[in-house]
Amino acid sequence: MKRSQFAVSIVLAGLAGFVLLESRHLSFGSMRVPQTGFFPLVLATLLLILSIILCGQGLFGAQSGRSPDNILPEGWFRIAFTLIAMIGFALVLERLGFLLSTLFLMILLLRAIESQRWSKVFFVAILTAIASYAIFGWLLGIPLPGGILGI
Repeated sequence: MKRSQFAVSIVLAGLAGFVLLESRHLSFGSMRVPQTGFFPLVLATLLLILSIILCGQGLFGAQSGRSPDNILPEGWFRIAFTLIAMIGFALVLERLGFLLSTLFLMILLLRAIESQRWSKVFFVAILTAIASYAIFGWLLGIPLPGGILGI
């Protein structure tokens, strides 16, 4: 097992343990009506399970003769562009509103990061914006910024 893989699994297990300890003070609620402690407890439990699996894979898994893949300069550009697009999304969210901001973000990501056909870009962007608004705004009842459309 590589020391780095073992170290990462220990750090993740420690983080999961810390979140589990801290979330025990929050009320859990139920599956139908979750309270403030529901998501931290569920996510920390999943993180703990996955970190144990990672540790087990490192201990009992076959060693691969491969070295880690290096990220090419084009990959670093895509990562930086995605980060800038997300920051831009956060900055214009209140002014443009959730629907338009999500639409423009998806157009940017689909066209600039992975150059897709325009028809596919618009279809996926509109579908994503409407579906996310339907889930968060209508189904879950989360107040989303209306922006210039007032929706």
